[in-house]
Amino acid sequence: MIKYVILILFFSGSLSSVAADTTHNSVNSDIKHPEYQKVWNCYTASDAQARKKQVTEGILPYMVFEGETKPVSVETRMSMSKTPAFSVAVIHQGKLDWSEAWGKLQNDGSNADCGSLFQAGSLAKPFTLLAALRMKAAGLVDFDQDIETYFSSYRLPEGQQSKANPITLRNLLSHTAGIVRGGYAGYAKSEQMPTDEQIVRGEAPSNSRKVEVVNEPGASLAYSGGGYTLIEIALKDELNKPFELIMRDWLLDPVGMKQADFTVPLPISSHPHTARGHQIDGGIVAGGWNNYPEQAAAGLWATARDLAMFLLEMHKGYHGKSNVFTQASIEEILATPIANHAYGFRLINDGNNQVFITHYGGTVGYRAGITMNLRTGNGAVFLANSDNGANLGEEFFSAVSRAYEWPVFREKVIKRVKLSPEVLQSLTGTYIFPAQGWKVSVVNQQDSLRFVFPAGNRLPLTMIPIQGSEYQFAHETGVIARFFDEGNDLKIHLFGQTGKRQQ
Repeated sequence: MIKYVILILFFSGSLSSVAADTTHNSVNSDIKHPEYQKVWNCYTASDAQARKKQVTEGILPYMVFEGETKPVSVETRMSMSKTPAFSVAVIHQGKLDWSEAWGKLQNDGSNADCGSLFQAGSLAKPFTLLAALRMKAAGLVDFDQDIETYFSSYRLPEGQQSKANPITLRNLLSHTAGIVRGGYAGYAKSEQMPTDEQIVRGEAPSNSRKVEVVNEPGASLAYSGGGYTLIEIALKDELNKPFELIMRDWLLDPVGMKQADFTVPLPISSHPHTARGHQIDGGIVAGGWNNYPEQAAAGLWATARDLAMFLLEMHKGYHGKSNVFTQASIEEILATPIANHAYGFRLINDGNNQVFITHYGGTVGYRAGITMNLRTGNGAVFLANSDNGANLGEEFFSAVSRAYEWPVFREKVIKRVKLSPEVLQSLTGTYIFPAQGWKVSVVNQQDSLRFVFPAGNRLPLTMIPIQGSEYQFAHETGVIARFFDEGNDLKIHLFGQTGKRQQ
C-alpha cells in the first residue's frame, strides 16, 4: 500500500455550548451501537472527557506567535470569527470518540445541536465517488467506458476528447477529464433553478459556464465541479432515478446516515433544524441558504455524525471489514495519486505509513471538512455556518492533532519583530492587483499593518511583522504578505499574487 498523510491547504461574549451531551459507560464497539440512534444528542465515550476538554479548550490559530499566543475555547474562536454554529465529531481508533455542537442556527435563533443540518458543499463529491464505486462493484457501471454510452438526455460538445481517448467516469471522478475548472455559486431561494442539462450547456437560468473538454483527458489534474455534474446526468440517465434517490439507495441508507440528504431544495420538514448560512461580516445569507441543483458536486446536507459514519465505513472498508465498501474499492482510490490528490482527496506522505485522506467543502455561508487516517482509524469532521468557518475548522483539526498526537495538522510557530513607525508608514497605501481586479488598502496600525479588502471579500486583517525577509508580515490564520521594491515600484506578494502600490 502506498503511504499517505493529509495535506492541509487551508482557510465580545463567547457563545455557550448548547448541545445535549450523552456520556456512556463503555466505549462504543461499532457506529451502529443503539445509543447512536439518538441522532439529536451529542455523544462522548466514557474515557474521552479529558481528550475532549483538551481539544475544546485548546484552540490555537494556524500561526502562533512565539511566547505570545495562548489557547482559547471553541466558543471564543467562534465569536471572534463571527461563526454562529459549529458542529464537530472526533474519531479515535476506529470508533466515534465524541461529537459536539455549539452556538445558534442563526444569530439570535434556535440552539444548534448534533442533529443540526449544514450544507457540506464539495463533500458531496467523495460521497458521489463512493456511491459510484459501489455501483462499479455491483457491475452496473464501467469506470473506463465512454461516458457518452450512459447519456440519453445530453451529449458532450466536441473538445479535446476523442474515440481513442474518451471522457470516462474514472477521469471525471478523479478530476482528470480535462473539463473546464470551477465550482458553483448556487441560487437564491427566490431564483429559478436550472436543470442539469441547462447547467452543463451554460443556458439560462444557469449562472455557470458551459462544461467543455478543454484539455486532453487523463493528461492533468483540474478540479472541476462541472465534471461531477456530468456524472450526475450519466447516473440519472442510466438508472432512471432522481439523483437524491440514487444517493439514498447506494450510499446514505447502506452506511446508516439518517439525516444526510441530497434533495434540492431541502424539504421544508428539515428547515427547523437547519443552520442558516452567514457571510464574512456575520450577516445571514438571503433566505438562509442558496440552493445547489448541482447535487453531485455541491448538493449535500449533513450532520457531523453523518460525516463521521461515512469515514468510519471507509476505514472498515480499507481493512476489509465493511459490508458496504469493498477493500478493492478503497484501494482503488489510493492506487494512482496525482499531485498529492486521489479522486479529490488531498494526500501527502511524511514517511510514517500514515494513510490520511482529507476533503473540504464550501458553499455560500458554509464551510466543512473531513479527515481520516484509514490505517489507524483516527479522524475528525467539522461543519460551520459561516464563510469564516474554514479557519475555525483548521484550528479545530490542529487542536485534535495535539490532543490525539497526530503527526499532521500542527500550528506554525512564528516570531514577531519590531519595525519602526517610519518603516511601517512607508509601506502604507493602496495596492492594485490588475489580473485579479483587487484593490487592497494598507494602513499603519501602531506596531502592525491593517489590510482592508473590498466589501464582502474578507474581513480586515491585522498583519504582524515577523522574522524572515525584512518586510514580511503574517496573520494568525496563515496569511503571509511580503513587500519588495522592483525598480521605482513598491509591490506586495499576497495570496500567491502580486500587486503594485498606486502612485
